[in-house]
Amino acid sequence: MSQTFTDENLLTWEAFASGGRFGLSIRPKVIFHCVSDRAMRARFVELQGDEADAEDMIHDSSVDQLREMLAQSKELD
Repeated sequence: MSQTFTDENLLTWEAFASGGRFGLSIRPKVIFHCVSDRAMRARFVELQGDEADAEDMIHDSSVDQLREMLAQSKELD
């Protein structure tokens, strides 16, 4: 499940959960993908818990919370 939102620069982002290292459900990531500017690199934040917790966080988060997570995110390698 994903959620789409607009940041303060009017860029549109899609946030979705991804499994942890090697596809395991431990230490999942929330991935941020810019859909309005494909040249921007994807970003991520790592979470505690499993992939279901990350999906719940995305589903339950407000746009302001997603913007805050995006501001704290790192570029995906």
